[in-house]
Amino acid sequence: MKKLLESLEQKIVSSYEEGVTVDQAEKLAGEFLYGQVKVSQALKDADLDSRMKKSGVKAIRAAIYMAEATKSEKKPTEAMLAALIDSNDLVMSEQNSLDVSEVSRDELERYYNIFNNAHIHFRGIAKGSFGG
Repeated sequence: MKKLLESLEQKIVSSYEEGVTVDQAEKLAGEFLYGQVKVSQALKDADLDSRMKKSGVKAIRAAIYMAEATKSEKKPTEAMLAALIDSNDLVMSEQNSLDVSEVSRDELERYYNIFNNAHIHFRGIAKGSFGG
């Protein structure tokens, strides 16, 4: 995926540094449409990964809450329980993993939008519509 993203990024750079012909623009419009298909597939996987990690974090937080809340006869305050959960190494590790997953998914969404705009841009050039 990274190779595809870098390749399409370079095509955007080349298009404004070197220009493109109508024939090249037509091909580029297709390439960026294909890029959207591939990014969409990767987004599906990234979204599922994030959702699963989010469920995992919730389950871990709930298990730690129950363990801490029933540890002694005197129930700790909600603020104390929240602090214990938030400072737990496993929770912090899993939360970090979730955060990284969500950032990666968001990056793919940005690429999808960029490739959509590039597709529209090059399709316009291929049709002879240059705006303005």
